Amino acid sequence: MNQFFHKRIHLKLQTKIMLLMIFVVFMSIFITVLYISNWRTNEIRREIENSIMSMSTIIANTPVVKQNLGNAYKQRLIQDYIEEVFQSSQGNEIIVVVDMNNIRYAHPQKDRIGKKFVGGDEKRVLEMAESYISEAEGTLGMQIRAFVPVFNYDKNQTGFVMVSKTITSYKEEINRAIDIMAMSVCIGLLFGAVGAFFLSRNIKETLLGLEPDEITRLYIQRDSMLDAMEEGIIAIDEKNSITLVNDSAIKILDLNMDHIIGRDIQEVFPSCKLSDVVISGNAEYFSDHTIHDTLVVINRVPIKNGGKIVGAIATFSDRTKVQRLAEEITGFRQIVDALRANTHEFMNKLHTILGLIDLGEIVEAKKYIMNETERHQKVLSLVITKIKDPAIAGLIIGKTSRANELGIKMKIDKSSYLSKNAGRIDSSSLITILGNLIENAMDALKENSESKTIGVLINESSDKIIITITDNGIGIEADHLSRIFERGYSTKDGSRGQGLFLVKDIVEALKGSIKVESIVKQGSSFTVELPKEDEIL
Repeated sequence: MNQFFHKRIHLKLQTKIMLLMIFVVFMSIFITVLYISNWRTNEIRREIENSIMSMSTIIANTPVVKQNLGNAYKQRLIQDYIEEVFQSSQGNEIIVVVDMNNIRYAHPQKDRIGKKFVGGDEKRVLEMAESYISEAEGTLGMQIRAFVPVFNYDKNQTGFVMVSKTITSYKEEINRAIDIMAMSVCIGLLFGAVGAFFLSRNIKETLLGLEPDEITRLYIQRDSMLDAMEEGIIAIDEKNSITLVNDSAIKILDLNMDHIIGRDIQEVFPSCKLSDVVISGNAEYFSDHTIHDTLVVINRVPIKNGGKIVGAIATFSDRTKVQRLAEEITGFRQIVDALRANTHEFMNKLHTILGLIDLGEIVEAKKYIMNETERHQKVLSLVITKIKDPAIAGLIIGKTSRANELGIKMKIDKSSYLSKNAGRIDSSSLITILGNLIENAMDALKENSESKTIGVLINESSDKIIITITDNGIGIEADHLSRIFERGYSTKDGSRGQGLFLVKDIVEALKGSIKVESIVKQGSSFTVELPKEDEIL
């Protein structure tokens, strides 16, 4: 269930880019709209306040109001004038004229004329003759109000004019502005989503469809492989400039020059004919070539991007070493499988390097190589130093590569040691035992979602070899332990049950012993003990 959930929440690069772009666009628009809406709200408020204050001032200074306010007999003149003003305006203002006794002379609702002004915010205009803006609740609801005192021609205050707008009408104007901005947001998000889709698809195509974690893993693996390989590798672009060269190539070609990357291939290796491959587009395999009195085998392959040749790559190795290695591993199935895993891992890394080269990301390619070397150097150094048998060392390195592909951490015990000559115990037997036990451990870890670990310990003393393989997999139930070494018996679907049978068969043939310890859901441990010489009875 955890593994399924992990897969469900793992987003692809294109999806991540789209979500990021949409998020950035949304946040940009949201912040902008938030700022503009706040600004517009304040602006609408200021516009309303200025409008009602201007209207109040104009009305307070009209002759009909100045002359007649305070004279109850002339109240009708003021009301008629206010009605004319109200009809000529937008019709959503409230206009009230009040005398010094707080009695209304004009009001939108005629039945309120002659009654007391309400709200409680009129004291300043009556007592101090101030003009100001306030907010209070009147007979028509909550209002934004502008108060202006009225003076007659003798400079005596006779009352005040109050022009207001209800909060409801104020909010309606704000809502209309917000609706326009919301529509703008939707249009902006739509364009942002479309742009994010095309941008993410373009980036995905540029990265050859690989996810970032895949690029990182392949880059690191390829870097280590290039440094570990004895074969020389040189790659050029369509202009014959060197874009890649590993240490083995420098050693084989005996190059002493600095700054090889970027130089013309004809200056560095004029007889490799990589330029011809770029022109013809035809691959050439297993071509013999003599370099400094050493016969090497060269493979030349064009690098293509969408059918277009963008460069070429050459690999070359000492033919004598190749033949000796082939003779050494002939017939070893486990070694073949291990080398196949190594080859697969190398090709993945190489593809990443070629992709970075094709993109012109030379700095990133160098960085990838350095990171990969650092990650794998300890394992390679440990195997090469402790395991003297080259066939066993190759098996362990190959299995390590296989484990990396499966997300398994394979730990080689630092105390391990195996000499090149183990007496009557030949490499073939050790390969079968070690290879099958490691494969069995890998199978046991398939159902683990995280923290997959395999421990490998190989100890050789003067009289015996001890191999211990541990894992933190699903374990083996007690009723299965007695049958796991039977031919054809397996608890895994699709398995033929041959691996552990072969291990048991070889161990018994060498008069050794095998011990199994297992705890369900915690892991298993297989310990094989092989005497280096037959016991004398």
